[in-house]
Amino acid sequence: MSRERATITRAEAIRRRREEEEKRRDKDTRQRAVKPKSASTQAKAERPTISLTPASKGRLSRRYDIAMSVPYGRGFRRSGRTIQLPEITLPRLSYGPRWISFLLMSACLFLIYGMYNTDAYLVQSINVTGNQRIHTDEIEMVIGIWNQPSFVVNPAQVEYNLLASYPELISVSVHVGLPAEITIRVQERLPAIAWEQAGQVVWIDAQGYSFPPRGVVDDLALVTAMGLPSPPLEAETAPTIGARPFMTPELARSIMTLYPTMPEGASLVYDPQYGLGWQDPLGWKVYFGQSGDNMQSKLNVYLTIVEYLLKRNIQPALISVEYPSAPFYRMTD
Repeated sequence: MSRERATITRAEAIRRRREEEEKRRDKDTRQRAVKPKSASTQAKAERPTISLTPASKGRLSRRYDIAMSVPYGRGFRRSGRTIQLPEITLPRLSYGPRWISFLLMSACLFLIYGMYNTDAYLVQSINVTGNQRIHTDEIEMVIGIWNQPSFVVNPAQVEYNLLASYPELISVSVHVGLPAEITIRVQERLPAIAWEQAGQVVWIDAQGYSFPPRGVVDDLALVTAMGLPSPPLEAETAPTIGARPFMTPELARSIMTLYPTMPEGASLVYDPQYGLGWQDPLGWKVYFGQSGDNMQSKLNVYLTIVEYLLKRNIQPALISVEYPSAPFYRMTD
């Protein structure tokens, strides 16, 4: 080989050197990618090292190297880097609709508590009007609202209790006012008839409703009955509380019509078969039927029959003028 061929130019040498440097850098890069630096090594490198040397040197003087963590602090700066720690903040109180609702509820609870525990709202007097034979003390005992808060009184329940306890009441009205005003208005039935049967007496008003006797009432039409009258149609649909229909209004009117026309010393009687009549002092029974229609005509016919019998000295046992057009008498019952 000749000397000219072995000679390398300067440009060629620079190019080759650059190629070798690039190969070497590529090799170093591949090695760093295969063996990355561990996180613990990096952390140790970043931790500050504080060297503590004893103040006094004795025979055994030693040096201590202690690795400490980064101290906590707001905006702590280390190696040109700032570490931001989380801030602690308290919740803010806002006065919105919920606070208004809470205040209103608290006020209502306080008001209710005060009403339950204040004597001004306790029922300690009851105003009863319209009663004639029922005493106010009895009404107060039946309704049972004494010393109770007035706002818990149920007027409908009070009315029901009074009607169930006193059948002689036609209607009951209860008014409750604050702080403790109780007003009860009642309407009593007026007794017109005293019905006696099997040793028991009930009172009956002009509409035929029966109820227990209470007190003393003068000028009642006393009827001695041998049986029960026919029940009116209203008895099937009558309410379960209060007075019950005992007889028809027509029969009640007949009793009140006949009672003033009886002879002195006679007693009004009722027979389920013959109807109303009386035991005449002359010794016979007279009956006018179940209906009070044409009562004046029946009385006129009866007086005519009595005049006829007395003239002929006939002593009957029974006279019936239930049908004025066909009256009859019997010598025996």
